[in-house]
Amino acid sequence: MLTRQSARRPVGTLGPETGPGDERLAAIVVEEEGDVLATLLSALPPTWGAQAFAALDEAEGARVQPGRPLVFVLGPSQATQDALGRVGAVLKATPGTGAVLVVSRPSAEVMRLALRAGVDDALDLADAGPDLAQAVAEVAYRLEQGLASAASAEGASNGSGGAGPRHGFVTSVFSPKGGVGKSVVAVNLAAALARQSGQPVVIVDLDLQFGDVAVMLRLQPLHTFADAISAGDRLDETLLRSFLLRHDRSGVHVLGAPTSPSAADQVEPASMLQILDLLRRMFSYVVVDTPPHLSEVVLQAVAASDLVSFLVAMDVPSVKNARLGLQAFELLQFPLERVVLLLNRADSRVHLSAHDIEKALEMKVDMELPSEAAVPQSVNQGSPTLLEYPRSRFAAQMGQLAELVLARSGRPGHWP
Repeated sequence: MLTRQSARRPVGTLGPETGPGDERLAAIVVEEEGDVLATLLSALPPTWGAQAFAALDEAEGARVQPGRPLVFVLGPSQATQDALGRVGAVLKATPGTGAVLVVSRPSAEVMRLALRAGVDDALDLADAGPDLAQAVAEVAYRLEQGLASAASAEGASNGSGGAGPRHGFVTSVFSPKGGVGKSVVAVNLAAALARQSGQPVVIVDLDLQFGDVAVMLRLQPLHTFADAISAGDRLDETLLRSFLLRHDRSGVHVLGAPTSPSAADQVEPASMLQILDLLRRMFSYVVVDTPPHLSEVVLQAVAASDLVSFLVAMDVPSVKNARLGLQAFELLQFPLERVVLLLNRADSRVHLSAHDIEKALEMKVDMELPSEAAVPQSVNQGSPTLLEYPRSRFAAQMGQLAELVLARSGRPGHWP
């Protein structure tokens, strides 16, 4: 969750499911000050029928249709530990609920409390007029996707409604520090998953400014992530598939990063999540290669992941950044049991050991990846190490990482 600084699109362009007149969206505005409450209500489209309350206790009497996304809009008077704690309890206990906090005086303490409570977004009161409706619509769209996925999973588990849409397993490869080998691991993990599962695999290059996945596979994409974003409401599985490239040797499909770094400014979390949701339906396994920073897009991708492969290198700056990254995960309430801690170049003689890193991070290293000449050689050859040097120790570890992902997905080697 981050305060928003970039310009927003009109509400109606968010996506195919959420617009200014969508009656499936329920909004509850809570604020003690009458003038501020009126300002927040006026910023939301009247067709949403937002309900207004002066206190959270009063909001308990709100009427909300079951199965409908519900977004709390919390005014500045609700930016307290008690109020945010109560809202957080509701968010945890009630699927399909989210919250947007509007603050008059942004501070690190308020942001920390909001993160702990699970608030989805925060806005400055001065920006609430032009930005609030879009913020609520984005949260509602994500909630609707989550409710639809949960309903599909429940229907499949009950044997009703046929096979239902596919729901692929998403693994993000992340590190808050650059140069630690994220893209190498992501490419090799995708290749290993394709080989060991026999199922369709796609890798998404979410490093939207300087992504290297296509280069590492010697692919020259005609279409990239930017084209998928530009498609807007027209984007469906057929169109998205036309934007993918296939790496013939591994069988992995690739959605490449934009060729222009400026294209990253066009990507908002809701659009990224829409693309990720489509890929879940199209592929059994989705591998996301992330950039080395915690932007709002990256945070939402992590939150939407079933597993995160978290890379740490054998140097003090990397360990320091890893500690900060894990703390951010905890503030986002991302379960750390869904984090696989990978120590890259673990056999380097740099006066640091795996034990030292485990002690610093207060977390067990799940897998140690070796430093081998085969890795940079395969990168320069434009092919995964797993394919070019299958007998290397790095290739063996990538195979084990793929086995771990397959086991966590609960469907090794087949599609249910």
